[in-house]
Amino acid sequence: MNKVKILITGSSGLIGSALVPFLQAQGFMVGRLLRRPHDTEPFWNINDNSLVLKEFKNPDVIINLAGESIASGRWTEQKKQQLIDSRILSTRLLVKHFQKAPPKLLINASAIGFYGNRGQQKLDEDDSAGDDFVSRLAVQWEKSSQSIKALGTRLVNLRTGIVISQKGGALAKMLPVFKFGLGGKIGSGNQIMSWIDINDLLTAILFIIKNQYVEGPVNMVSPNSVSNQQFTRLLAKQLQRPTLLPLPAFVIKLLFAEMGEELLLASTNVFPKKLIDAGFQFEYATLEKSLLKQLD
Repeated sequence: MNKVKILITGSSGLIGSALVPFLQAQGFMVGRLLRRPHDTEPFWNINDNSLVLKEFKNPDVIINLAGESIASGRWTEQKKQQLIDSRILSTRLLVKHFQKAPPKLLINASAIGFYGNRGQQKLDEDDSAGDDFVSRLAVQWEKSSQSIKALGTRLVNLRTGIVISQKGGALAKMLPVFKFGLGGKIGSGNQIMSWIDINDLLTAILFIIKNQYVEGPVNMVSPNSVSNQQFTRLLAKQLQRPTLLPLPAFVIKLLFAEMGEELLLASTNVFPKKLIDAGFQFEYATLEKSLLKQLD
């Protein structure tokens, strides 16, 4: 029996670097679509719209995680355009290239930034988009993938929250500060952080691949979001360190401007309704259990 072929973009990122070996261990044939020419792996160049797919000319599944990091550097107009282009142009290229031989499934990255800063309001996949930069970016990103549905491809847009992993992302950036006892809440600490353990994220993607009835936007978050103050307290407790230095909102705005307001001070309380309704079981549903696993 032929192995199911899965083509992954963004394979060097936090999610992609964990997803490739995870899917290989499940028996899938996984190709990493690299950004530089390679002897054996498929590669592409978004600037000149070229793809060299080698053994992955007809993948069963495409998982598109490509996109420049949104949390690196201030959001100048040039930076914003790079964030947009790295997501939209790559998605459009994939959709256009595979029109003649569409995959059975396209899993395309998105983010809970789609909903914007919504305070304590509980949000699921049926709620509307926000109106800040990260919201407009997510809306464009999801829109750029939609036309593949007309070809009979099942489309899933992963609205991913904060990924909890000691190997990268927000937690890895916080750890050195908290280990020195210098961590603290950000701003008021009341803003809601919707998060997911990297292990649950991987198994949720596998669940989506196997469950043909899951489609459209899917919130990739734990069912138990926390406030920034709760997150701070739980992380400090796990590390057995004090939380001495809160970071006032005005300092965040001074240091990071718009990026700080939308990524660090915004409150987005997201619930994974589609995953729960489809029967997905979270192994690390609470932040305590996730931190215990990641910091073990």
